[in-house]
Amino acid sequence: ANNLLQCKGACNGDEMYCNRSCQKEDWSMHKKMCTKAVPLTFLLPLPKEANMPDIPVRAVRRMDGYGGSGVTLMFSDHLGMERLIPHAKMRYACDYEFEALECARAMLEEPAEAHVTSPVDPDVMRLKPAEAAFNTEKYPEAFQALLENGIITDTGKRVQIGLYPNKFPICRIYAPQMDNAEDNRRARDAQMEMFQRMGLTTMRMGS
Repeated sequence: ANNLLQCKGACNGDEMYCNRSCQKEDWSMHKKMCTKAVPLTFLLPLPKEANMPDIPVRAVRRMDGYGGSGVTLMFSDHLGMERLIPHAKMRYACDYEFEALECARAMLEEPAEAHVTSPVDPDVMRLKPAEAAFNTEKYPEAFQALLENGIITDTGKRVQIGLYPNKFPICRIYAPQMDNAEDNRRARDAQMEMFQRMGLTTMRMGS
């Protein structure tokens, strides 16, 4: 890992390559993120039967369980806090406007859709940096919105995940990585310590 070369462009080294040939091969995809900022906020449409306004969200790229890339959709205030109030009322059963506003502020630290991607075992398929498998079975609206807003592009590759009947599309994510392996390790260790203090047991991935 210490021999990897960082991109020196506008992405501030978000992408890393084993050599210049790999970087040149990837440039047709990476330049979409490296040469301009892609807006990461958008409206997530809900099914008509939900009878609720679309959710303002922002796409966040984080590491998955195998150290690859994944996407979480967080609540966003880019259109103003009032756009979140109907969702706060529904989510927390708030009776008063001031309660709903406080809950809406708290929602900015919460995911609207926690896992729109699914981790891919490297033994099944080795993905490139910033690639991820998108769960189109559970989150078709989120997948389509991410595509339409240019936050992801379909690479054409497909992978079978678990018992889902259809293969998931592998897409390139045009968002900076927001965490790293060391941050994740510390967070997992802290979580394990908390569970141990509570007398609970957990099973680590791969065990």
